[in-house]
Amino acid sequence: MMENQQAENKFSSFTLLFLLIAVLLLLLATGLASLYSASYDKAMRLGLQGDYFFRRQFLFSLAGTAAAVVIFSLPVRMIRLLIPLVLVGSMILMLLTLFTSLGETQLGARRWITIGSIGFQPSELVKVSTILFLANYFDKHQDQLRQFSYIIYPAAVVGAFALMIFMQRDFSTTVIFLIVCFSLFAASGTKLSYLAYLAALVGIPGILLLFTESYRVRRLIGFLFKDFDPSGINYQVNASLMAVRSGGLMGKGWGNGEYKYGLLPEVQSDFIFASFVEETGFIGGLFVLLLFGMIAVTGFYGAARLRDHDRFLHFLGIGVTSLIVFQAYMNIGVVIGVFPPTGIPLPFFSQGLTSLIVNLGMGGLLGKVLAASGKYRNPNAEKSPDSNLDLQEVLYE
Repeated sequence: MMENQQAENKFSSFTLLFLLIAVLLLLLATGLASLYSASYDKAMRLGLQGDYFFRRQFLFSLAGTAAAVVIFSLPVRMIRLLIPLVLVGSMILMLLTLFTSLGETQLGARRWITIGSIGFQPSELVKVSTILFLANYFDKHQDQLRQFSYIIYPAAVVGAFALMIFMQRDFSTTVIFLIVCFSLFAASGTKLSYLAYLAALVGIPGILLLFTESYRVRRLIGFLFKDFDPSGINYQVNASLMAVRSGGLMGKGWGNGEYKYGLLPEVQSDFIFASFVEETGFIGGLFVLLLFGMIAVTGFYGAARLRDHDRFLHFLGIGVTSLIVFQAYMNIGVVIGVFPPTGIPLPFFSQGLTSLIVNLGMGGLLGKVLAASGKYRNPNAEKSPDSNLDLQEVLYE
């Protein structure tokens, strides 16, 4: 009986992992094909080779895939030992971006460190390193989280990073970062009253800060009133909606879209989903939605199976899954007019080297969660020894 249970656990774990790998490969392949079609004309208009954006994205997809394999191969103990280094490294990179000549300003936002022709966006790394930090901290202090004093330290770390992201004039990334972190605080069992304090502490200033920049106010007004400034602030969203509608049920065929020829700004980046739906139709858009939905189902299901046995991987699975899926649906919501414009890229689709590598790396972390989930499906399974590391007590006390 026990042997049958173990075989079932391994099979189920393998099934979840295989499903995740298949979904990630489908998203990556679909995203590369979509980027090639959407960006060809844009590259030519910039005086570049037509496949410029595609070639760069393809090369970095290979680097990201290699990173995912390495991360998946690392023992959990090693990942946990690396967390302080990754967290401090992320903070140093953010400070270098903000306060040194290494930081590059584009369109009024100082978000990149550029080396040669390659730009790196440290805030992408910050999101993952903070998830790792919170997962580790909540595991180590699970029994003390009913005390407010144990909430202050992780909240301060999250607040410091959120402030640095906001100082880079990246309000939308700040919001997503805080929402994902808040979801981990909630999943950790933090008392509802403490969650309310944190929500008020962040939410009230956040709403006030929303109105400190005129462009954010104009975006909000444009979202609420679709006829406001149709040739200005609302042009991009209106063009996106027209592209989506023109695709109909089956689309115009890959490569046959028209809005990518200068009618849809940032077609290779934030609004690539509109070009994709124009060419593949409602069916293609639904296919992508379902793929991200499958990441949500497998990720949250695998994390839930680890709740009572390996809390670090449990929290890690929740955080990584939330970040990937929330960014995807937020981007798609902007494209179809459900959310105001945010500047959030579509994972695995939008042109962006840092985002692509980080998302693939998160795929490696999520794969590790799913691979471990079968081991602890049996309710009598012993708790993972990795969830109680003496060295972590030294690092995080």
